[in-house]
Amino acid sequence: MTTGQIISGIGHGVLILWVLFGGLFRPNPDPVRVQDVSVLSEEDFAALSQPSAPPEAAEEIDAPPAPETEEAPPQQPTPESVRPPQARPEPTPEPEPETPPEPVQPTPPAEVTDSVPELPQPEPEPESTAPDVADTPTPEFAPRVAPDPVPQPEPDAQVAEDVQDSVSPDADSPDTAEVEEQEATQPEAATSEIVTEAEEPARAPDSSMRPQTRPNRPTPQPAPEPEPETQPETQTAETSEPEPEPAPEPAPDPEPAPESPDGVEAALAEALGGGTTDPQPDLPTGPPLTGGERDALRVAVQRCWVVDVGSQAANVTVVVAMRMEQSGQVVSDSLRMIESSGGDNQAAQTAYQAARRAILRCQGDGFPLPPEKYAQWREIEMVFDPSGMRLR
Repeated sequence: MTTGQIISGIGHGVLILWVLFGGLFRPNPDPVRVQDVSVLSEEDFAALSQPSAPPEAAEEIDAPPAPETEEAPPQQPTPESVRPPQARPEPTPEPEPETPPEPVQPTPPAEVTDSVPELPQPEPEPESTAPDVADTPTPEFAPRVAPDPVPQPEPDAQVAEDVQDSVSPDADSPDTAEVEEQEATQPEAATSEIVTEAEEPARAPDSSMRPQTRPNRPTPQPAPEPEPETQPETQTAETSEPEPEPAPEPAPDPEPAPESPDGVEAALAEALGGGTTDPQPDLPTGPPLTGGERDALRVAVQRCWVVDVGSQAANVTVVVAMRMEQSGQVVSDSLRMIESSGGDNQAAQTAYQAARRAILRCQGDGFPLPPEKYAQWREIEMVFDPSGMRLR
């Protein structure tokens, strides 16, 4: 047998087997549901879709006639009931007339006396039950300060550094030698610390006073007739002038210490230079500048400040000092550079000239600064930093 025949036989056998037994492995088909329908025309559909008519109203039914009412029998007259005679009421006695009230007698007028009524004496103040508060010792005032406090000297004693008692010769004792008379001396009063107003003891009072009762106001009396004035006789009294007390002998002044050469030179320089006082002490000082006032000055100058980004001066920070007039304008001769950083001298000069032009160009009639604070902004230092300009 050849190979072709074998293959053909196998193929035909498989086909025959599939035809015979292939339907056994198929699933059962679902049953087909069938429903009867009917075809309607448009007229039939319209007739079916019409709304149902309301039911007709029932015909009016005649009401049945009312039954005839039977006539009521005539009422028989009833005999009137015999009422017993009523007794007449006895007359009530008339009330007795009320007695009229007694007339009110007018009060007699108050008697006016010339004597002033005695005023009620105020009640004594109750004793305070508040606890006693110990007063803190306050040092007495003294004209000088010393390590040890010294009490006030007696008025008759003479002020001196050493303390000595008064000595007078005794005329009755002949045995004692001649003693020179000397006056008592005491040192000047001193305190160990400076007494200020803040050291005065401040505390609440120990007791509060009770408010006094208000006295009754006396009745005003008629003013007496003025008597003719008599001119008083003037008398001159001779006053005797008291004799002046002898003034105490002044203590010898200590010898002045010799001035050092430095002190002499300082005194001479002060005399030649006219002292170290402020040449304009009457300038309005006022409080320091606020943040808004400083920002207003910074923004006014920053509007005219031009920075050349491509040059070396763009990296230089300069500090410019200037003196202002009271009108808010800059004294042009006072502009100067006091500090620079971030570049060489040429770049610093370029940055300074740009800052100087910005200040002079933007001042106009004066910068917006408060005149009452002129002493605060008379001297100004401005930091021109390309990253952010600010005031010192």
